[in-house]
Amino acid sequence: MNTLALWDTIDQKILSYPRADDQPVVNLDPRYLVLRIVKEARPDDVEGFTVRQRLTVDLEAMEWRHGWELIELPAPAPPQPDYVGFYSALLSSATYSAVLQMPATAELARALAVFVSAIQDAMNYRVNPQAMQGAIWLLLSQVALTDEHVAELTELMATHHLDLTYTLTPT
Repeated sequence: MNTLALWDTIDQKILSYPRADDQPVVNLDPRYLVLRIVKEARPDDVEGFTVRQRLTVDLEAMEWRHGWELIELPAPAPPQPDYVGFYSALLSSATYSAVLQMPATAELARALAVFVSAIQDAMNYRVNPQAMQGAIWLLLSQVALTDEHVAELTELMATHHLDLTYTLTPT
């Protein structure tokens, strides 16, 4: 295994050392510098970082270093709301069943229509977070939910990542 390499001072590149035994080269052209190859140990993996090899030439130390660098990975994107999953789960929830059992009023019918329209837009990639938030609050203002229903809605929103964008109560 070679422990030496040549540095071409004109072309500014590394070349293989011409001898396998690392003995001096007789009549070596002065354009070439003999560099010692230094191989650093690869660092352990670190959560949130990737390890990349870094090759550097240090002419002062006469070394060609095979080093490593830790590069911080970008933070993962937050999960996007799953409107289809949320709506499917909502339709089969005890909360939705309770809403359907409530006495029909014009206000409740309008609130349901606004909510269904907003959720359908969101499911069809026409998300308007302000309209959706308003529809949630409008619908909830027309229904009297138990603590169990609020807990179920909160869990559905968390499961389908709507809780990162929407709230059940105005802030």
